[in-house]
Amino acid sequence: MVINMKINKYLTKISIIAAGVFLVTTCTQPTKPKNENELPNTTMANIPVSEDTLNAYVTLHWDGEDTDGYVTHYRYRYVTYHEFVGDSIVTEWRDTDSTSQTIAFESSDDLNFQKFEVKAVDNNGGEDPSPAVKKFYTVKAYNPETMIMYPPDNQDLFVLPQTNDWWQGIKIKFGSFDEDGEVVEYGYRIDSQGTWKWLEDTMVVLTPDEFAFPLTGNHTVEVVAKDNTGLIDPIPAVVTIKLFEPKFDKNILIIDETIEGSNTPGFTSDEEVDEFYNELFNPDSSLDYFENGLPPKNILGRYKLLIWHSDYNFDRHNVGEEKDYLIEYLQAGGKLVLSGWRIIKSFDLEASFPQMYDPESFLAEYLHVLGANECPSVDGAFEWARGRNGYPDIHVNLDIDAIRGFPYFGGLTNINIITPGAFTRNIFTFQCKEGFSDRVTFQDRSCAIRYTGSSFDIIIFGFPLLYIRPDEAKLVAQKVLEDLL
Repeated sequence: MVINMKINKYLTKISIIAAGVFLVTTCTQPTKPKNENELPNTTMANIPVSEDTLNAYVTLHWDGEDTDGYVTHYRYRYVTYHEFVGDSIVTEWRDTDSTSQTIAFESSDDLNFQKFEVKAVDNNGGEDPSPAVKKFYTVKAYNPETMIMYPPDNQDLFVLPQTNDWWQGIKIKFGSFDEDGEVVEYGYRIDSQGTWKWLEDTMVVLTPDEFAFPLTGNHTVEVVAKDNTGLIDPIPAVVTIKLFEPKFDKNILIIDETIEGSNTPGFTSDEEVDEFYNELFNPDSSLDYFENGLPPKNILGRYKLLIWHSDYNFDRHNVGEEKDYLIEYLQAGGKLVLSGWRIIKSFDLEASFPQMYDPESFLAEYLHVLGANECPSVDGAFEWARGRNGYPDIHVNLDIDAIRGFPYFGGLTNINIITPGAFTRNIFTFQCKEGFSDRVTFQDRSCAIRYTGSSFDIIIFGFPLLYIRPDEAKLVAQKVLEDLL
């Protein structure tokens, strides 16, 4: 009985295994082999028209499709055949995700045949075996021409070891001409070192670290233009500049712009004016503007303080034309004193008084004169000035006979009152002559200011020091030197 039961269990197991094998073998069906990847197809837009003649800068459009997947990107290249020269150039294949490209085709011959090819690439890496083709001609592309507008060749300029709030570096301005296209970029390099640096602007400010050392000495700046056909000016524009680090190892330089004659009543010779200022300030050097012009930067940069006087009654002093020269000196850390008769007018010839000045003008930004007015040109209103912030009271020098007569009558005409800007102090206020009709406009208004800044200091007198009593003018000069040196 036991034996029969074992035999039955054994037969049952064999039956189950046999049934499983039967099911597996009867349910498995043969499958077809996997389909091969179908390659993508590429088409091009009909613009530009085939065989057309174009400029070298051409925009092309295309599209792709893939029946069993999707297009991931495109590859393109072009071949240029120089029709007259007889040679050709083939570019490498380039990848792009875009369906459009603007290309500057190589067009150095008078006529160039272009064969452009593009092919789609699908998600399996398959490439269109028959790229879409566009054929057309391009005419010769001309190189752009570059010019440097500023500074002129051999210009002397101040340079500092590092930039600051006022001095940001050496400004270079440039431009270009392109006969058949548009300049889109400029490249520059300094002292023939390093690679070209590219920018779209027509001006660059060069910082000290871009120059070869030492900073003081001659340096070259090269600029090239690049146009929208990809052509670069093969002949860079070059300028040589002479850089000088200011030493400030001397104290005072006086520039004399005073013209002696009918507009300097009481003073008929240059020697008289020179003697007056030399006694006041005891300068290291003095220069006559009309005889010597302006000193070069390597000379100017030795003086801590520049005193410029235009003490003749005229509203168009040359100092107004030398703003850039003064700006360079101030940015380099120099200190400036201006004394003049109607000197403020020289910096804004078209303006009439009273006047407020543009915040970016030389008067407002550098001299810190926000506005100004001028007393009448007949019957001098300015008799004396009250000193402020340590400066003494001063009076018009009536020992000068001409000041007692017409048109002055004991006071100075055409004296400026000043609306001071930030970081300035009033050092003199206008005091009217007794009986002057418009006292409310001028009385106790500032007529001289001192600006104290992070890089430079300025004192500007709205009246000519030359016509102040000599003993009082000496006290003024002492205080100026105490403040600025």
